[in-house]
Amino acid sequence: MTSHDQDGDGEDARARLIRHVDDLCAGTASSGPGELSDRAALLVACGLVEPRIVSVVLARLHRNLPFPTVGGFHQLRVIEEQRHDLRRLLGTPLPSVLRVALRTRLADLDRRYVSLRTGFTRGAGVFAYRIKDIRADRKRGVHLDPEDRGRLFDALASTPTRAPVPMVPRTMVELGTAAAAYGQREMGRVVLPHRVQAVVESLPSLPRIRADNRRLPEMYTALLMEVGGLYDRLIRAYVRGGRSVEEIRLQFDAETEVVGLAGDLCRLRETAATPGVPPARDGFTTLTGMGAAIDEVWAEVVERAVAFRELVESVETRADAAVSEAARLDDIAREHGVRPPSTVHAPSPADLTAEHLAARAGDRMLSTEAMRRLRGQIDPER
Repeated sequence: MTSHDQDGDGEDARARLIRHVDDLCAGTASSGPGELSDRAALLVACGLVEPRIVSVVLARLHRNLPFPTVGGFHQLRVIEEQRHDLRRLLGTPLPSVLRVALRTRLADLDRRYVSLRTGFTRGAGVFAYRIKDIRADRKRGVHLDPEDRGRLFDALASTPTRAPVPMVPRTMVELGTAAAAYGQREMGRVVLPHRVQAVVESLPSLPRIRADNRRLPEMYTALLMEVGGLYDRLIRAYVRGGRSVEEIRLQFDAETEVVGLAGDLCRLRETAATPGVPPARDGFTTLTGMGAAIDEVWAEVVERAVAFRELVESVETRADAAVSEAARLDDIAREHGVRPPSTVHAPSPADLTAEHLAARAGDRMLSTEAMRRLRGQIDPER
């Protein structure tokens, strides 16, 4: 059964996409591979940066060159949302004790964000740092200056995530609950006498100040999440399908397609957040509330995302068929006691030597022709 069969029987790609956007906005989406891969997050973040940065990111991804990692870029979004909530709360009247606690938490998150940003912009072991290497990378179009790395990092902090974001305490009661929960967790890590441990375990469980079901704010962010997830599904299908989907992979530039969709969706999201624009309702709608011209653009973006989903589902179907056929051939091979065709082939030293020498065939041919032309100049009669 393919992935799109599991999404819902009897639905076309458009209905499946709209239903998933609604589920993401409502926090009821299935708990599958929820987070975007780092590669997909980079493509989505390209919708928020300048074209020169986009071209370098695409060039590096097309050449499979790495980027600095922080253990999952979705962490940046979680940190950034907490910082935003804290700044907003600190701008309102609060009790002094709560204000001090929130300032301390904000300073801790700021230090963590700056530390991750510094590591990303330095790019130790990833980006060139010698002048000669920097010039070579610039000629290939794969070098990012430190300032542009910082802009890309800030854009990554605005990529969507389904990870639950810890809620910021807004009252003294919530602050006391959070402090008590922290103390109870720390007590659980300490080796205590049996009688004391029994007393700690008998305490009533404290409510968690945390969003259990992650809800995406509006349909533009939800569709960004959907497009990034479709890209990850496509890459997994390429790996599963192997040569059976190689022709599709060579013809279709998925990275550029995701960047184009991300750019349109980020512009729509920014416009929807401007003052005077009615807030988008939770879930998918064809009416953006920003006029007929924007509604037409939104319809085109949705159709482009639907076409992308249809292509991904077709590639998944072909990849699943290739996997099934390989499993059938493996069973036949095992029945006859021969090596299954899908097993990994270990090349011999002679195979490796032959491959290395074959790669130099062009050099040998050019050298032979050059020597014969030189001999013709020396002795034209022979």
